[in-house]
Amino acid sequence: MRLSIPPRTSRFAPAVFCVSRASVLWVSLLPGLLAGAGCKKSDSGASSSSSSASGDKAASYRFAFVTNNSSDFWNIAEKGLRKAEKDFGVRVDMFRPLKGEISDQQRFLEDIMVQNFDGVAISPINPDAMTSTFDRVAAKMPLVCHDSDAPKSKRNVYVGTNNIEAGRSAGAAAIAALKAANITKGKIALFVGRMDMQNAIERKQGLDETLGKLPGFEVLPVFLDKTDRALAKKNVEDALARYPDLALIIGIWSYNGPCIAGAVRASSRKDKPVIIAFDEEEETLKSVQDGLISATIVQRPFQFGYQSIKALKDLKDGKQVPTVVDTGILTVKKDNLEQFWNELRELKK
Repeated sequence: MRLSIPPRTSRFAPAVFCVSRASVLWVSLLPGLLAGAGCKKSDSGASSSSSSASGDKAASYRFAFVTNNSSDFWNIAEKGLRKAEKDFGVRVDMFRPLKGEISDQQRFLEDIMVQNFDGVAISPINPDAMTSTFDRVAAKMPLVCHDSDAPKSKRNVYVGTNNIEAGRSAGAAAIAALKAANITKGKIALFVGRMDMQNAIERKQGLDETLGKLPGFEVLPVFLDKTDRALAKKNVEDALARYPDLALIIGIWSYNGPCIAGAVRASSRKDKPVIIAFDEEEETLKSVQDGLISATIVQRPFQFGYQSIKALKDLKDGKQVPTVVDTGILTVKKDNLEQFWNELRELKK
């Protein structure tokens, strides 16, 4: 069952839920969800606990929210968690793997299962490798996947983006940008942390559907960086140096946008490749503003946090919950950047 939010009298469509990441604008947030959101650098530790006033003895349930890395992307999701704490009278502890390793998530889950948690939401790093662990968790408590799914596991709900559609949207934005730049041939390079996460697999599928048979263009093997920003930037530098006919660069994860922008800015190449990114890191949006990045496909991480906790509480209360909550996406370009950015700043307050 897929739950969709009906359109409003706005030119932007709203989102749906699950925990993952088309064209939906943040202005379509459910009533009251704009309250509370902030963006700070992620701490150096692997996990952080709730500091909400609702995380006291009055909280009805205690939930865990596990990310797939420590990217700034998750700061907005944390604002959704804190809003959910207040709205639903629960406590939420957030766990952020420092290096995005499977072993970190497995350790977190083992700890969560022996502590007093009532449910967990997780963005799986490698769903196939962790299916048996997820099934053990699901036998003890409600399990939600967000941002990236584990469809073979016994998870109850997926909250997040339709990542195949996100890939298609990125491909469509790329084709439009290539046409505008009058580029008719060349190499296409994709950059991402790893290709065993479901969201990366599905986004590439959507990109392949739109770009794989584009006449005159060749899609190169994916450049992997293991969520290491230094390596992510070096991969771009290497591609720029190795392929003089590099025409299009696409960064699939949030931090890839700033890494790509930094490498391309520093490059001595006269003809810069077209750049398409994902998500809304500050440097990515600044690069859209100055025209270096043609478009970025943004998700709704606030809703990842909020809707995951809502689903967990509903499951604990015995309510019926849809198996997929699609939170929607939006293609941000220069023409709609200002409105999106203003709404994002409201979330970060």
